[in-house]
Amino acid sequence: MCAVAVREEDKKGDLKIITTGNEELDNRLGGGIPIPALLLIEGDHGTGKSVLVQQITYGALKEGLRVYYVTTESTVRELLFQAKRLSFDMTEPFLKGLLRIYPVHMEGVRWAKNVAKLLLPVVGKFMSLTKDEWDVFVVDSFSVLSVYADVSAILDILTQMRTLVSQGKVILLTLHPEALAEEVIVRARSMCDGYIRLKMYEVGGRLIKAMEIIKLRGALGPVDNTIAFDIDPAFGIKVIPLSLANA
Repeated sequence: MCAVAVREEDKKGDLKIITTGNEELDNRLGGGIPIPALLLIEGDHGTGKSVLVQQITYGALKEGLRVYYVTTESTVRELLFQAKRLSFDMTEPFLKGLLRIYPVHMEGVRWAKNVAKLLLPVVGKFMSLTKDEWDVFVVDSFSVLSVYADVSAILDILTQMRTLVSQGKVILLTLHPEALAEEVIVRARSMCDGYIRLKMYEVGGRLIKAMEIIKLRGALGPVDNTIAFDIDPAFGIKVIPLSLANA
């Protein structure tokens, strides 16, 4: 049993990227998401931020990595159901403890500003206290947790995340671009190893989602600047050739 555990740890130590489980997407990202990395995924509502982090989470779990997932968007049941509907069935890793989901959501409870501003420091402390229990930490969405936080508190947790990443961790943040002051967003972008901006375009009367890969340090191969995609209910993220997107 010990030998098996050691081999598994060796495997994790040898990993340089997290494959998303989507071969076409991995190819466009230079192989996948580099390890370690602090990755910021920014976009308006409906551009696919949550689906992208679920895709990456699914790939990490398939690699045997441990994921902590803080969500302001869903309950535990809703998140597992949404992921399964997109063919990211994470039920078994959840039951085995590889995936732990922490919803920041209380039905029927109104958020008071003075309470909400404490959420970000609490999450930051939780990340540090549990750092030996996870390999990948997801915050979906960082903007909801940060909206009432002081600028200093936001910069402090980003600095804290950089320290955790230097210890071999991967941290994924989703962000709505209009939720925070521009000066804070600019600092956040500069502190991250990866910055992916999601947008929606109308081409020939058709709405197309696109990932703009602004930077992705540590990628093993060439990275496409722009990846057009759609969300297929039976498949998850479906990459669309730019020639078709522009047709």
